[in-house]
Amino acid sequence: MGAQRYVYALWSGDINNGFGVMADQCKKMLSAINAGAMQWTMDTGGFRDRTEYPDGKETKIGTGNEDYARWMQFAIFTPIFRVHGDNGIQRQPWHYVPKKKDSDKPQDMKDTAIYEAIKLRYKLIPYIYSHEHQRNKTGVGIVRPLLFDWPEDGNVANNVDSWLFGDWLMASPVVEQGQQNKEIYLPAGNWTEWSAGNSQQGGRTMNFGTGNWENNFPLFIRQGAIIPMMHEDVQYVGQKPLKELDVEVFPDTKRTSFEYYDDDGKTYDYEKGVYFLQKLSVQRTGKTVLFEVAAPEGSFKPELEYYTVKIHGPIATSVELNGVKVGQVANLAALTGEGWIAGKDPAHGNIDVTYVRIKAQAKQSVTLTTQ
Repeated sequence: MGAQRYVYALWSGDINNGFGVMADQCKKMLSAINAGAMQWTMDTGGFRDRTEYPDGKETKIGTGNEDYARWMQFAIFTPIFRVHGDNGIQRQPWHYVPKKKDSDKPQDMKDTAIYEAIKLRYKLIPYIYSHEHQRNKTGVGIVRPLLFDWPEDGNVANNVDSWLFGDWLMASPVVEQGQQNKEIYLPAGNWTEWSAGNSQQGGRTMNFGTGNWENNFPLFIRQGAIIPMMHEDVQYVGQKPLKELDVEVFPDTKRTSFEYYDDDGKTYDYEKGVYFLQKLSVQRTGKTVLFEVAAPEGSFKPELEYYTVKIHGPIATSVELNGVKVGQVANLAALTGEGWIAGKDPAHGNIDVTYVRIKAQAKQSVTLTTQ
């Protein structure tokens, strides 16, 4: 094709609304990416046809709030997250807020599946931007068909139900109306359900209970994952100074790595070395977990001060930072400087986690002795 060398994005056209069209976008996206067009997008929600609930009843086609929420849960795992509609077609999230039970009043926006989806996309911005740096180097984007990583697995040869979102996440959006269960094939390896925290063995098809569309969609974490995320919720990029990152870590018995990347986000100075890159690595050996942060590369100096590293698995009994034992703090609120505490992770089904807070922009070595 050759077009991928230019600053452009491929979009799927003026599509209609509805679950059938939504499902078709999976094939269109993965086919385009398989052909080398890594920057793909769609008119999330559909360019045409109304589906909002102005009076509690759907208008025209679609299923209103469920339809829109599922579009959003799909779209946050595409290369370019974009919501768009024809003139007069409302696609803003607040037009699709469900009403409270036994009430004519809408829910608080923050209590909706739509809000949770958008919030997760923005929490993942450090992960997404780092992968954009990799795309600039290698030509391979953040969305990858499963056959890219498991080329010898015949089960994924024509799989358009799921895809990798970066190195460490597998998305499998629900694109069927009213679906309560979804059969999902997990490639080889160990996987953790994002919301529930359940561990799943790969190389098989599992039944995922999608439940109520308001609170559940299939997303899996690949063993060995290192996922930098926003420490604070933001409404837009640059809203708050990026002084701290949460780093979600799921150690494997083999060493895995991730290159966290940042730059000024405005100029082409990164081509002259004005960028920040820090390699993060982890490995579990028996009851020991070694997490390492390499010396930073590049001349860009971000505002980043700390990493809060969330190491999942058996919790720590002791932690060493650069060979020196670190004291355990009383609770998360007390984790204001370098230190650690063991506990549960509510973001992933209250699974065991050890929080270790370390200074960024410096070479660091963290050793956990676990239960």
